[in-house]
Amino acid sequence: MSIQFDLFLHSAEVVAENELRESLLERNASQAQQKFEELRTRNPDHKTLAPASAMIDALHAEPPQDSNTALGYLNRLDQEWIPAAKTLFGVEGREILAPVWRATGLALESIHFDPEHPDHHASRAYLACGDWNAALRVTEAEQDYENQPVLLERMAQAFWQLHRTAQAFEQWFLLCWLAPAYFEELIENGHITASLLLEHRTTFINTDMEPELTTEWYPAWVLLHEPGLARSVTGRDAIAGPERAFNLVKELLSSNDEQLAARKELRDIHPGLFHYYLHNQAPLLQV
Repeated sequence: MSIQFDLFLHSAEVVAENELRESLLERNASQAQQKFEELRTRNPDHKTLAPASAMIDALHAEPPQDSNTALGYLNRLDQEWIPAAKTLFGVEGREILAPVWRATGLALESIHFDPEHPDHHASRAYLACGDWNAALRVTEAEQDYENQPVLLERMAQAFWQLHRTAQAFEQWFLLCWLAPAYFEELIENGHITASLLLEHRTTFINTDMEPELTTEWYPAWVLLHEPGLARSVTGRDAIAGPERAFNLVKELLSSNDEQLAARKELRDIHPGLFHYYLHNQAPLLQV
């Protein structure tokens, strides 16, 4: 009889926990609070209670009315609400917090981007809630966004999610030239998920070529492997170096003509890339 009673109590506790989780997933704050109390009555030490309490607070939170309140919400998101959602639901927990992120982003729109505090910008909040168009809008509103690596990376994320592939690659290519170390960090830490960039990266870094293939040369390398992209991406205003090599590869791959002058210039800028181009394109005349 004791064993059966223990099983009954355990079963009731499991049901209470599942109902609490379902209420949170449905963003039903009042029902979640009720199920929270039921579970706490059955087991005051249940491991779900602490993160569930944080999630209920997030559901009850009123939209921030100004940027100062929004900054406070950012702190709570980072310190309390995101860890709680991740503990209870893993990746799925992001959806529960989407309205909080969206409201926070709206309140942060009055704050201009500060490189010293990159997370205090609406673009971060809009990316977190999956509002890709809003993320692009607030990023492009910054006058100097093309010189801010964090904003370029966020634009690339948004473009990629909107299936605007060429524009996403343009931002990643800009990062390779503007902040190569930052691009390398992003790709090594899994923050760039574009398969084309990842697939070619291993071959790129393991290729022995003169001059040495540093990250600044990676955009030209990608075009050599993805010639279809050459007709879609925008060229650069450059007269030398990796960006000029990118322009030349784009020109060569986008034209049906022999482009002897472009081929000669590419050879002068980077002989290794030029010979790689010859090896992968056929038939081509020698310069």
